[in-house]
Amino acid sequence: MTETDFPAPPPETAGPKRRLSPLLWVMILLAVVGVGAGGYGFWSLSDYGMRSVASRAMSPTLEPGTIVTYRWSDMGEIPRGSVVLMDLSAYPDASPNEGQAIQRVIAVGGDQIVCCTKDDLITVNGKAVKEPYVDYEGTSGRPFEAKVPPGTVFLAGDRRNNSRDSQIYAGSPGGGAVPLDKVQGVVVGIGRTVYAEPFQQTTAFADAGLPGDPVSDTGFLTARYLMLAGVGLVVIGVIGAIVSVARSAGKRRRAAAVPPAR
Repeated sequence: MTETDFPAPPPETAGPKRRLSPLLWVMILLAVVGVGAGGYGFWSLSDYGMRSVASRAMSPTLEPGTIVTYRWSDMGEIPRGSVVLMDLSAYPDASPNEGQAIQRVIAVGGDQIVCCTKDDLITVNGKAVKEPYVDYEGTSGRPFEAKVPPGTVFLAGDRRNNSRDSQIYAGSPGGGAVPLDKVQGVVVGIGRTVYAEPFQQTTAFADAGLPGDPVSDTGFLTARYLMLAGVGLVVIGVIGAIVSVARSAGKRRRAAAVPPAR
């Protein structure tokens, strides 16, 4: 018998190619989008910092121990009424490493500020400003008058007679004003950045007829929502991918268990 007498073996047929199911593709896409959204939200939070209020100078608005979220100061101009984190070394008798304080902007470059009217109100450019957050602790306001140089801000604590701020140095060269490069951030939230609530900005200066709108910044909220949404999408994508792979594997096992038809 020769080799040609034996039938040739049947050609090997390749099994069906395994393809990713549409559901698995969708889950992978969700996870990728989630990573992107969460990463962008986390990166956006780098524009913000946190600080604990150390003194009662901003009482009753901010009590000691309150955590505030602030945006790093990158604005060319800070509106009147803003609460800011500033470097105490800006004041004439301060040491270089004295630290930081949280105070309120009550006048900006070019303003003429005077304290006080008979009703204990400051006047800015001749306009009396009703500040409902100010606490004089039952006494009258500390008298002062200053012309604020360009590129600076005039600061005060809300507890006006118990705060080391621009009022004390109004008679010094520069009128006690603080250069903008000594303002490190503007308070925009109450609480730690990842769960802070927006800080209530005052409209007292706009209500007095002075130009400029209060600070409006809720970027930390957007960043937080992006992070939460990103985490949610990643979780859904990973769980969905696992379920999809498990279902596909189950189908293949069931198909392999079926005996071939004769």
